[in-house]
Amino acid sequence: MSTPRFNFEIAAADRLEITDAEVFDLLTQVYVSGGFTSSEEAVSLFEPTAVRARGTLIGAREKQQSKLAGFIIVVPSSSPAKRLAKDNEAELHLLGVRPEYRKHGFGSMLIDAAIENARHSGCSKLILWTQLSMSSAQRLYESAGFTHVSNIERNGREFKVYERDLCA
Repeated sequence: MSTPRFNFEIAAADRLEITDAEVFDLLTQVYVSGGFTSSEEAVSLFEPTAVRARGTLIGAREKQQSKLAGFIIVVPSSSPAKRLAKDNEAELHLLGVRPEYRKHGFGSMLIDAAIENARHSGCSKLILWTQLSMSSAQRLYESAGFTHVSNIERNGREFKVYERDLCA
């Protein structure tokens, strides 16, 4: 992996002053333009207030242009948005990195920050799921120590489920 050539900061959404428009724009660019979600579904799935309510949004902001490069959400088991996590576990939702910032390590750094956030919160395990067609994301999760444990179907789509133990 190449060293990032961008000057950036990875932090919680409030520290980076991530706006609702940035949240919706990034998710639309990554998931709708990427062919993973329809524009009709995006209106409700990516509504910024609901996205923020899922959990802790951790972002990467490129400092020179002050552009949001990407983000990930750590969803605690107490969140109404959690789907698979049990007590003392958390989920990772909506990892997204803008195409122009890919292949520079931002995805890995966001995942590492999310893992640290979950550990700091006392979580014993992280769970995530990704569409079968998201092979780049799957490689990224596997390189971060996540293991494919099963497949699930939601809303007519099949997903791979990954887990990572945080107790070690």
